[in-house]
Amino acid sequence: MQKPLPVPIHTLGISQIIAYGFMFYVFAQIKVPLAEMLGVTPADILIGLTIALLIQAGIAPIVGAWVDYYGALRVMAVGLITGAISIVIMAFSSVYWGFLLAMMLLGVGFSMSCYEVAFSAAVQMNEPSARRNISLITFYGGVASTLTWLSVAPLLSRFGLFHSLILMALLLVVMAVWIGRMGLGMAMPGRMAPDTPAIPFRWTELTRNEKVALMTLASASCLEYMSFAGITLMLIHWYFERFADLGLAVILASVYGPFQVVGRVLEMRFGARHDARITAMLAFAMVPAALVLIQFSSLPLVVLGMAMFGMGHGVLTVSFGFITNMYFRAAVYGRAKGWITTPRALGMAIGPSVAGYIYATGGSALFFMAMILLALLAWGVFFMILTIRPREGYEMP
Repeated sequence: MQKPLPVPIHTLGISQIIAYGFMFYVFAQIKVPLAEMLGVTPADILIGLTIALLIQAGIAPIVGAWVDYYGALRVMAVGLITGAISIVIMAFSSVYWGFLLAMMLLGVGFSMSCYEVAFSAAVQMNEPSARRNISLITFYGGVASTLTWLSVAPLLSRFGLFHSLILMALLLVVMAVWIGRMGLGMAMPGRMAPDTPAIPFRWTELTRNEKVALMTLASASCLEYMSFAGITLMLIHWYFERFADLGLAVILASVYGPFQVVGRVLEMRFGARHDARITAMLAFAMVPAALVLIQFSSLPLVVLGMAMFGMGHGVLTVSFGFITNMYFRAAVYGRAKGWITTPRALGMAIGPSVAGYIYATGGSALFFMAMILLALLAWGVFFMILTIRPREGYEMP
């Protein structure tokens, strides 16, 4: 095992605010001005986002292999640069196909710089402390939606779409340089040495427990992220329709972000004493309960529901990170996460389109019923993980 290294927790955390903020959450607010600039509908912009997320899903196993072979920090730096280039192309696009080209590139950049790669860095650099470090990294990512939604609106109002996009791209470049400098001396955990073959990771060579773990984590995360993506990109629309106040709608939708951090603090403070799979089961239960509460007209109940939604999803994000390490060691962690990420990213990609279609055709009642059933199904699938014994050498709390 590689000697533990200091994990750049704060740097990785800030990278997730920027990566998720500018490559996913921002589209909740820029889809309308982008559509006006390109002469299309906001639905066409969401199609572009779906394409980006589908590309993220498709290349996740490849990115996972790069993480194991070249080191997570190097891969993340290249991903952030790629994301910056895609946003610049978007800013200069005057036709829809140019925007779609930018979104294809954005999908590549997002895949190389999102949570899976940040988690891999934590595991590669200090596997014994991975659970704690992954939790700390996600404290930052938990406020990505809130910081993005609260900061982008003033930017768009003051500087316009073009200059706002250029500023986002510059911030991505700065982050890439910062991460890249740290990754120059990082070892390649997927190899014993730079001139030796990579440690193999093939389906035919996995144990039964490893195969079941992969399928369970992949399926449950696919369903959970499908509901998460569909819900988060519809929240502002739902609350505006409900309360007829755009400012209030943005504030209510933003509540879940900080409570993701609250959930992760509680998990790190109290959950570390328990099996991570049990705390994940409790977090799964919070999501459908939250979706029931946010349908009430009472603001206190809505805020409580958004808090529960944030805490539930917040804990699940980190749980998927370190539960994977319960079954796969650091040398193959990147590839294991890559395989798990493909269906998860597919769920995240189709979630907004599916949710938008259900909302448009069946109304809010059918929308919430579908999202609640999806969350319950994810919970049921994840239950299988409790039947699988962790890998040899893993120390349970």
